[in-house]
Amino acid sequence: MAGPVNPAERVRPARVAVVGAGAVGAYVAARAGQAGAEVVLCVRRGAYDRVRVVRDESAGGNFETPLRVITDPARLDAPLDWVVMATKAHQTHAAMDWLHAALAASAEGLGVVVAQNGVRQTERVSPPVPRDAVLPAVVYINAELPEPGVVRHLAYGVLQIPDSPLGERFARVLPPGDVRLVDDFVTAAWSKLLSNSAANSVTALTGRGLEVLGRADVAELALAVMRETAAVGRADGARLPTDAPERTLERLRRQPPGAGTSMLRDRLAGRPLEHEALIGTVVRLGQRTGVATPASAALLPLLAALNDDRAG
Repeated sequence: MAGPVNPAERVRPARVAVVGAGAVGAYVAARAGQAGAEVVLCVRRGAYDRVRVVRDESAGGNFETPLRVITDPARLDAPLDWVVMATKAHQTHAAMDWLHAALAASAEGLGVVVAQNGVRQTERVSPPVPRDAVLPAVVYINAELPEPGVVRHLAYGVLQIPDSPLGERFARVLPPGDVRLVDDFVTAAWSKLLSNSAANSVTALTGRGLEVLGRADVAELALAVMRETAAVGRADGARLPTDAPERTLERLRRQPPGAGTSMLRDRLAGRPLEHEALIGTVVRLGQRTGVATPASAALLPLLAALNDDRAG
C-alpha cells in the first residue's frame, strides 16, 4: 500500500469516488471538491452537477461544489485514488458493484474509506478490498438531505480514522480539520455506537426526537442498552470508561428540542432502518463474547418488525 504523498510532489488533484448521495456522502463529496479533489458522486438516480451545502455563517456559510454525478458503475472507468463508501451499512452489499468497478479501473494504491455507522467496518468491504487498503471511519456529521444535491449541514463535520500512513494520506483529501486521526480506533468506534445503539433505537421506535429521553422510564431503558453496549465493546477491546453510559445519556438529554437521529429520519421518510448494524451488532457480538444483552435483544425484534413495514 502506498504511503503518504508529499503535497509538493502531487502532479494532479486526488481522484475520489463517493458512493452514496445521502446527507453524509453528499457532504463529504462537496468538501473533497472544495479542497481541490476531482470528485465523482455515484448514485442510483439523479440529474445534478453540483452539491449545495446550506449552513449558518458561524459554520462558514453556504457553498456549492461542482462535481460529476454518475448512475452506472460502468462509467466509473478512470483510475481513482480513493473510494468513500458513504451508504448506510445495510446498503453495502447492493453498492458493491461500484466498488468492483473502482477496483477494476484503478491500479494498486486505491484506498477505500468506509464512512458508515457501527463497528468492524473493514469487514464489510474486505474482500474484495485488501484489508491494508481500507480505512474505517467514525462519522460525526449532523446533516440532512432535503432534496438531491442539497445538504443542510446542522452540526459537526468530522471523520475519525485510524492514525496510519494511509490515514495521513486521506486526511489531505479533505479540508484541514475534517479528518481526525485517532490512535485507538476500536474505542472511537464503540464510543459512537454507545450512543447510536440506544438513541437511534428509542427515537425510531417512539417516533420522537431525543426529547423522549426526558421520560425517566425511557432514559432507564436507554441506559440499560448503553451499559450492555459498553460491556460488549470492552469485550471487543474498546477502552470505555466505567461511567461512559451515564455521561452519554446526560449529553443526549441536553440536546436541543427537536434533535433527532438518522434512524428516526429514516423511519419518518419510510426508508429501511439501520438497526442491524447498530443494536443488532451489540446482540450478535454479545452472544459471541458471552456478554448478556437482554435489553438490546428485546428491542431488536421490535425494530426488525418496524423495518418490515419500511421494506413493504
